[in-house]
Amino acid sequence: MSTLSVLVEASSCSWGKLTCQHGERTIGIILRAIVSFCNAHLGQSASNQLLVFAYGKNVEKKMIYSSARSENRNTSHVVVECLREILMGDCNNDDDVIGAPLGPALAHAFCHMKKHSRVATADPCDDSLGPAASSSNNDQSDSTKEKMTSRAVVTSMTQIMGSEHGSLMNLFFSAAKQCICVDVVSMGDDSTGGILQQAADITGGSFSHAQKPHDLLKILMTNMLTDPSYRTAFSKLSNSSVDYRASCACHHTLVSSGWVCSICLSVLCQYTPICKVCRAAFTITNLPKKPNRKRTLNFIRRYPIKSIR
Repeated sequence: MSTLSVLVEASSCSWGKLTCQHGERTIGIILRAIVSFCNAHLGQSASNQLLVFAYGKNVEKKMIYSSARSENRNTSHVVVECLREILMGDCNNDDDVIGAPLGPALAHAFCHMKKHSRVATADPCDDSLGPAASSSNNDQSDSTKEKMTSRAVVTSMTQIMGSEHGSLMNLFFSAAKQCICVDVVSMGDDSTGGILQQAADITGGSFSHAQKPHDLLKILMTNMLTDPSYRTAFSKLSNSSVDYRASCACHHTLVSSGWVCSICLSVLCQYTPICKVCRAAFTITNLPKKPNRKRTLNFIRRYPIKSIR
């Protein structure tokens, strides 16, 4: 039994940028690839669970589909219609900034996967069968726990904002502790993926960059459809050059050294008296002071160069 959470970026600016780069059929190609991947996961086993989330600035309802809750078994129709409604609603906003916050939707997905794992491993017959059958029930529950896996697949189109660096790192370490694998497909201009490549490396997942929309379906089916425990039989993607630099909250770029806010732990590439993320004010007494130019000029006027010599 496996629970899969698919997170799709629902920013109209990001989708529009990809459409301008690769043509008008880009949206249809991406939607068909996501729907085909979801149906393939459900077709592997009748006990598999599917969760689809959309993350963006103006997305109020993060989870757009759940195979355990939805009465409509037509997954393709539900997912496509929900994503189209979200993108059409986001087009009417005046905000033209490219980017989408991933943290809330990813935390929502982790909570649902943890909930599904608890329900799947629970044995409702423990109380009715009594203490005599406790050993057999424990063996059955242990075997169920071994088969239960949770995975998350993130489809990103833009670079993650630097203001989310602290919260996302906490989520990634929590996912690694709960044995949740995070796979990432990046479709943006940045082939390294930034912090998303770190997420795949921390949780034991795979990171891939789709240069064209036509490559999305091939990457999803080849590298991310199988369970993580069976991926050792296939050729593993090389993540040897993982960039673990932090992303600054000022310009959303990777920096090797910078200033860290003591309140929200966000990274800033240059010193500012007020944090740009949490608006906390702090002072540093060890900063080098500028020389007093007025005192230097007065010294030169009182003691000319000739008299000093």
